[in-house]
Amino acid sequence: MATSAEPNRDEHRGAYTNAIYGVISIAVVVVTWEADGNEWHLVEVIAGYIVSLWTLHSYAALGATGQLRPWWHVAREEFPVAAAGLPALGVAVVGLILGWSEPTEAALALTACALTLVALQTSVLRRIGASRRRIARTVGVDMVIAAIILCLYIAI
Repeated sequence: MATSAEPNRDEHRGAYTNAIYGVISIAVVVVTWEADGNEWHLVEVIAGYIVSLWTLHSYAALGATGQLRPWWHVAREEFPVAAAGLPALGVAVVGLILGWSEPTEAALALTACALTLVALQTSVLRRIGASRRRIARTVGVDMVIAAIILCLYIAI
């Protein structure tokens, strides 16, 4: 019984690891993005990076297994790395539709990344049975770091 549960735990850990990596990567993309007057540019950059990240992770995972198996199975397993960027992409699309300014759109996409990261980390901590105090401390540290990143983004 214990051996059948082990791969499931590793699978979840890998999915969370990929998702956390994905959301941090998207945040870096948004921070380094520069408004250029093209209202579609942020949406294009985030969408392009999500697809690139997912494709590259799928390719690396397929090669790393050393097994012949269908690519779509691997792509499904690697989807968390892409899915973590979808909230930021959604915010960018809504901003485009509602006519937000590019800086507002980027700041809210970063906020979506921060909230996604907090949700992922809270979920991980709950899965391992962390206390409410540890969860609150982690969320507090995340919010301080997110505030610093937003301040740096606004200052730049």
